[in-house]
Amino acid sequence: MSSRSLPLMLCALALTFAACKGETRAKASQTEAVKADAAEVKTTLVRRGSIVPRITAAGSLLARRESQIGAQVTGRIERVMVSVGDRVEVDQPLFEIDPETYKAALAQAQAGLELARAQREQSEADLGRARALRARDLVPQQQLDRLVTQVAVARAQEKQAFEAVAMARQNLDKTVVRAPYAGSISKRLADEGTMALTMPQTIVVVLQETEVLEARVGIPESQLSLVKPGDSAFLHVQGIPDPIETRVSAVSDSIDPATRTYLVKMLVPNPDRSLKAGVFAHVDIVPQSLSEVLLIPPDAVRTEDGETRVLIVRDGLAVPVPVRIGIATEEAVEVLSGLEAGTEVIVGEGARTIAPGMRVRAQPAGGSST
Repeated sequence: MSSRSLPLMLCALALTFAACKGETRAKASQTEAVKADAAEVKTTLVRRGSIVPRITAAGSLLARRESQIGAQVTGRIERVMVSVGDRVEVDQPLFEIDPETYKAALAQAQAGLELARAQREQSEADLGRARALRARDLVPQQQLDRLVTQVAVARAQEKQAFEAVAMARQNLDKTVVRAPYAGSISKRLADEGTMALTMPQTIVVVLQETEVLEARVGIPESQLSLVKPGDSAFLHVQGIPDPIETRVSAVSDSIDPATRTYLVKMLVPNPDRSLKAGVFAHVDIVPQSLSEVLLIPPDAVRTEDGETRVLIVRDGLAVPVPVRIGIATEEAVEVLSGLEAGTEVIVGEGARTIAPGMRVRAQPAGGSST
């Protein structure tokens, strides 16, 4: 190589190096520009974990039992011993039908029983004498047979008279109508002097069992599989400062066609009767926890045009993914389908504001940008 060509080669190498350096700087500037254009978003990873569902429903507190108490025998109402709001105990008298007619019927039945008893005793005595005479062949067999029949008839008549006395006594007892269980009188529908019938029955008072109330709420079909008898529940009633703890006592197997919900019942002890039947109540049902389910934060979920979806980060872009969600709490949402564990999803404000397809720069919760 001549001394003349060496400076030319060095000059060419210098120009080439300068061009490469310029291209590298241009690419770096372009990359920085792309990063600068990307929106910064917070992200988290889909994880497996446990979730304790909480189902909120609205309903009412009702009397555990309610009975319309009416006359058991026909007659004029002589006394009504209770008023609306009265607390009654089991077997306590509620009202009375005029008993005079039934006292007379009992006396007549008892007289009939005495007569039937006397006739039976006389028939048995006649039969005894006839048998003694027949043993000495002093009366014909036909007469003895006739007396045997008379005794059988007399005994049957006595039994019938005894049953008539029992029926008359039972009817007299029915003139006083008693409470079938302890509770409170919610309605009084008749007063003294009213003619009470049995067909159709005249309803005099309505009795409610109020020492134990029953909370009834409806839950949708999507939550039916989660709720079981024995699950904890908390009732919130206006005027009662603290929630009332109870448990699910029954879950209906059939859907209400009007509301498309399933009936759930809870027994609510009410020994001081501070709770009133008919009041509105909110109920939080806490079923057993679910383990090893896919979970994402609630603020990762967005619903648009009837579709539930999340935004995931893929190759620096926000990509929408339809999902099906299950149980939702304030802390987490169960993912039934659409995502896998470890998938990076956008959370927070970005989940609501970032448009699908936008370039994003992930900022993991509590971490640095990537």
